Amino acid sequence: MPGPRRGPLSDLRSLIAKAEAGSKGYDAVQYGADIRPSAPPTAMTVQEIYDWIDDTPGQPHAIGRYQFIPPTLRRLVTRLGVSTQVRFSPRLQDQLADLLLVEAGLNAFLAGDMPRHQFMNNLAKIWAGLPNDTGKSHYHGYAGNKATMTWAYFDARMAQIFPG
Repeated sequence: MPGPRRGPLSDLRSLIAKAEAGSKGYDAVQYGADIRPSAPPTAMTVQEIYDWIDDTPGQPHAIGRYQFIPPTLRRLVTRLGVSTQVRFSPRLQDQLADLLLVEAGLNAFLAGDMPRHQFMNNLAKIWAGLPNDTGKSHYHGYAGNKATMTWAYFDARMAQIFPG
């Protein structure tokens, strides 16, 4: 169920990545992980990432452009039906993020059945780097999480990406 590589969904993924991964992009690993993976995430298979998670308990494991946490990563990989021997490629990461976008209400939002701010709040419940309408992360203070952009910036970018 891959989304388009260019256009509004690509721009939305880039906005989320800005909040979550910064310049590390698809190879981002949560800064608090003391034991890093043995290779850049995009060079690893999903199983190798699972092994790294299992072999390094007690540390943060958010990984990739969208900072997937272990339970979410496992659930999405299963839902997508991909082999754990598949590389954790940019394409796969985008496909997994697209599943989360749909869970946040993307289809209802695009159909005009969900207001932009409600969709944005739903996104903030998934990605801790995004602010909700209070201006803070939905997970503010939990495991060091905080919004990495302002609500005003988030809202302005969303209005540019999805005008009307």
